[in-house]
Amino acid sequence: MRKAFAFFRLIFVSLSVLCMATSVFGKDHIHTVVRKNIKVGYYENEAFQEGASDGAVKSGYAYEYLQKVSSMTGWQYEYVYGSWAEVYSAFLRGEVDLLAGLGYSESRLSYMNYPDYPMGYESYYLFVRSKETTITRDAETLRGKRIGTIPGLLQDAIVSWLAERNVKSEIVVFNDVYERDIALERGDIDAFIGEGSSVSVSGFNKPLLKIASVNMYLCVSKNRPDILKELNMALSELDSNDPFYVNQLSEKYFSNSAVTVRVSPAEHDWLDNHNNTLRVGYMDNFLPYCGTDSKGNVTGILVDAMDAGFKKIKANQEIKITYQPFQNTEDMITAIHNHDIDVIFPVSNNVYYMEQNDLFQSKQVITSAMNLVYLDKIDENTTETIAINRHNQIQYDYAQTNLPDSRMILYDSVSECLDAVNSGDAGCAILSGLRASVLLRNSKYINLKYIELPASTTKCFGVSTHNLGVLSLLDRALNTLDSKDTLTFTYKYLENESVYSIREFIKRHQILVFIICAIFFAIALITVEIFISKNQKEKLYFKFAYKDSLTGAFNRRAYEEDVMAFENSRNQKYVCVSMDLNGLKKVNDDLGHLAGDELIKDAYTLIEEAFGKYGKIYRTGGDEYSALLRTDKETFGNAKLKLDELCKAWKGTYSDTLCISVGAAFSAEAETDVLMDLWKLADKRMYDAKSEHYRKSGMDRRGQNDAHKALCSMYTKILKINLTEDSYQIINMDMDEQTVEKGFADRISTWLSDFGTSGQVHPEDLNGYKKKTDIKYMQDYFRSGKKNLTIFYRRKYGDEYKRAMMQIIPAPDYEPESQSLFLYVNNVHSIEDN
Repeated sequence: MRKAFAFFRLIFVSLSVLCMATSVFGKDHIHTVVRKNIKVGYYENEAFQEGASDGAVKSGYAYEYLQKVSSMTGWQYEYVYGSWAEVYSAFLRGEVDLLAGLGYSESRLSYMNYPDYPMGYESYYLFVRSKETTITRDAETLRGKRIGTIPGLLQDAIVSWLAERNVKSEIVVFNDVYERDIALERGDIDAFIGEGSSVSVSGFNKPLLKIASVNMYLCVSKNRPDILKELNMALSELDSNDPFYVNQLSEKYFSNSAVTVRVSPAEHDWLDNHNNTLRVGYMDNFLPYCGTDSKGNVTGILVDAMDAGFKKIKANQEIKITYQPFQNTEDMITAIHNHDIDVIFPVSNNVYYMEQNDLFQSKQVITSAMNLVYLDKIDENTTETIAINRHNQIQYDYAQTNLPDSRMILYDSVSECLDAVNSGDAGCAILSGLRASVLLRNSKYINLKYIELPASTTKCFGVSTHNLGVLSLLDRALNTLDSKDTLTFTYKYLENESVYSIREFIKRHQILVFIICAIFFAIALITVEIFISKNQKEKLYFKFAYKDSLTGAFNRRAYEEDVMAFENSRNQKYVCVSMDLNGLKKVNDDLGHLAGDELIKDAYTLIEEAFGKYGKIYRTGGDEYSALLRTDKETFGNAKLKLDELCKAWKGTYSDTLCISVGAAFSAEAETDVLMDLWKLADKRMYDAKSEHYRKSGMDRRGQNDAHKALCSMYTKILKINLTEDSYQIINMDMDEQTVEKGFADRISTWLSDFGTSGQVHPEDLNGYKKKTDIKYMQDYFRSGKKNLTIFYRRKYGDEYKRAMMQIIPAPDYEPESQSLFLYVNNVHSIEDN
């Protein structure tokens, strides 16, 4: 029995766990919502719907309203773009599910579904050109005029309005608002009817009079009754949770519309009666709100807000604004009631205290928190006494309203209030949140602290109750500003409120300053270490990249880059020097490579001593050196004599003689701007000097005997080539050959290839020529131990082909890792001679 009970209990627990797992792990699946796809008609209309194309950034009143609805219904939108006329027609055909901005009309009930709640309120205005004088508020002035509109309620409204007044005008219908607006600007129409909220202020239009007012809706197609109920539920919830949403949206997008920012006729009348001048009184020494700078000019949020607001309502060019500073609020109020000024700033938005002073307040300029300033700590006695600036009515009103049980002690300035708290004569003081952090930077207030009070205060303009025209004008200007504007105005004045010396900063933040100094010291050490390390790395890189490891001379890479970067000038004097160490092969063979290395290193030392101060010395091959010297022919001659003397006096550890053949070519001899042409001349002269050296010593170059010298005389072209480096040097070439080969290639492989493909080789011989002159073929050929490569071919000579022979043999210094060879080409013979 017990076992049976345990078995059933196990099954019960397992089923319970399974159910719990299903409820937990299946939760996402159960609550997955498939978003309903809704087609939305989207047309371009400034401030209302913007970004009517694929990929464009969307914004505007209707767009944000649509997104709000989507967040409550879960709908996913597919936008259908077009002009107003196009999307409206698509909506009526059932191709669009939702369309925003439709005014209510009973005639439309059979074509579309209206939700229970409007998306806003719209007024239709008649707009005319800014300088229009023939059209007035009298409807008769529209008789015979051309009035633009777009299809729909706007068109119905103007037609009905004109019919009620028995005025006949020509109605011109446009597909969208942009065509309509441009037509007015061009003068194709005399006026147009448009929404007051979405027609922006411009230099060419102005609202003249209101034609009609309607509620506007986000309407649903007759084909989609299924979504009307969802929309009504969402809008009902929105109205309950956020009843002011539509008003806030209107404030956000339509505050700068043509109707809201245009100065009204009543406001123009006030300006006319006051010589277009607005006189503003302000509290001095009250930054960032207002104050006077060192030049006597008004400064602070006050002047920035006035300039920005009146600029946006297109009235700043019509109005002259004058400013007068005051030291206390009482004097400002007296001046405004004596009609010496029209406006005062700042005043609070406390309606009761404003009424006591017979004033109305404007819309807010800026709202800021209020801070309670205290000494050391807060206790039950802190707010018993409050230090108040007797000249700051806002501060006084705030204390009376929010701390009515406290006793106020009046002082003549804010600094006296802070001194009273610091000395204990008052328990606390009240400061604007925009001023507290700056004023308390002074080191004398280092022990004062502050906290934010629950209630904030709003700064407004104050206007006499008998001067309503200016109040309307001020509100219109302030209506164009938002919180971002006033915050921007604020930042630039906060830092100027109090001088915060380095000494005060250090005194207030000793530990922080110590930490910062320690960090900077550590950073400085690390930076120096990195710099030194980087400098060393750069030196090492330069050494390995551009210096020869054996001698310390600049290497062939440095030589080639310097030659490429050389800028020739007809006015400069320079010398190209080609040098070759004589007898290195024999020393290596007879005395060993240590002796050869000694010759190579000491040769560079002697060359550097003779030529180094005039330019760079390069080791361009095993025993080959080059130099590019900035000097003249005479100076070079003296340096050459010095080199000869140094060579004669040299004695080494392994050998006693060191001889260098030198060839030089001077800038005055250059026939072209190509530096390599001058190097070739220097090379030729060096080989001439080398031949002369071997002739005098009874041996040809590199210790070869007279038999080899005789062999060389049989050829008209002799090149010293290096297959490993793909390079060459011209040893001998007659004038005819030089004419043919003008414009020498950089590499021996390029030279041989270009000669074969330029038509110089007979087509029947071309394949054999190309095969045997391929540099890879030659490298493998000689590495296999072969000593002679002979190539027969027919080359073009004038209008005929003649036989030629190319012979390539290893040079005396040939090594597998550095394949140095001689290339000989024999005299050209005609076919008949053979």
